[in-house]
Formats: sequence, structure tokens, C-alpha cells
Amino acid sequence: MKFSTLLLLLSTLLPLSVQDEPREIEVRTLAFNYSAKMKNLSLAGDPRGDSQIEVELLKYTNSTQQPLTLVGDELLVGEPSAEGFASWESVSIDKALQEVLLVFFPVEDPKKPYHIVAVDDSEKSFPLGSFLLANMSPHALRFVIGDSRYEVKKGEFQLISELKNVKSNEQVPYYAYVQKDNDWKRLSTGGPYCLESAIFR
Repeated sequence: MKFSTLLLLLSTLLPLSVQDEPREIEVRTLAFNYSAKMKNLSLAGDPRGDSQIEVELLKYTNSTQQPLTLVGDELLVGEPSAEGFASWESVSIDKALQEVLLVFFPVEDPKKPYHIVAVDDSEKSFPLGSFLLANMSPHALRFVIGDSRYEVKKGEFQLISELKNVKSNEQVPYYAYVQKDNDWKRLSTGGPYCLESAIFR
């Protein structure tokens, strides 16, 4: 009886110790716009902020990744404080991710200035020269880029690995639409590097 109880206790504690095992990840950031002009912040891999890095939010994808030691599955975003680390947001990082792109979407909330999404930043999932269409709006979006059409649901990401009908100046025509009341309404047109909802690697 005591042996079986001890066995049960060990099997219960083992996943917790594995979960808290520190792991190294590579991080970079991207902001589509700035919230309350906040451009500099800190990322912490543990609640006390023992593993902490300073980052500057950029409106383009910087190729430089920063190493961060992550304890558990939550990455904290905030600023250093007298008590340790004052976080205003946490981002869940899947255990399978080793390279992470944190995408910051500004929101009108003084306590939490950004909505943050973690994207797999490995070259396998996000190849060089590709695009990610990100829909953080409350509606479905449709993009007509060159000769191709893409529909992106609310909260969805869609990878574009190849652009067709690219002009000699390396631009491609695009049209963006939003779905409201079963109708598609056009939002904007322009070149691929002007897409506010696209992430370019």
C-alpha cells in the first residue's frame, strides 16, 4: 500500500519538474504601430525577472534574435520594478518552439498597451522571403495579391511563400477587403511592403 502510494506521488510530481525545467529560446519582436509611444520594454522568462532582456519594438522584422531562458510556458512582458519584475502581459510559448517572433498589436488599454501573439519563427515554419497574413480584427479579411486570393479568418495566420504577378520594380498589386453583414467591402490597395496586416521575413 505504501509502495503504490509512493509510486502515485512520484508520477504526479514528475510532470511538474519537467514543466519547470529552464529552456533556451531565441526571441525577436515586431510592432505594427506603437501604443502610447511605448517602444522599449522588457521580456522575462520567469516571474521574478531573473532571466530578463531589454527589447526595442521596431516596425520591421529585425533579423537579430535575442536569447532568453524560459522557465515554464509563460513569457512575461513588462518593466523592471523595485519588487523585481512588473509584468502587464503574459504570452504562452509552446514547448515545441525554440525561435519565437512576438508580434505586438496596439490596443487602447492603459494597463495592457499591446495584444501580443507568439509566432513560430523557425525557418521551416516561416521561410526566408515569405509573408504571414495576420488577422487581428473582429471580422474575416480577404486579400487579393497579384493573381492569388487569400481569406483569413478572425485570429488566423496564413503563410504566403510565393507571390505571383510581381512587377519589374518588385511590387505586386493587392486589394484588401473586410467582411461585414455577408458583404465584402474594400479597404485599401498598394504594394506588398505596405500591407499593414502582413509580416515579411
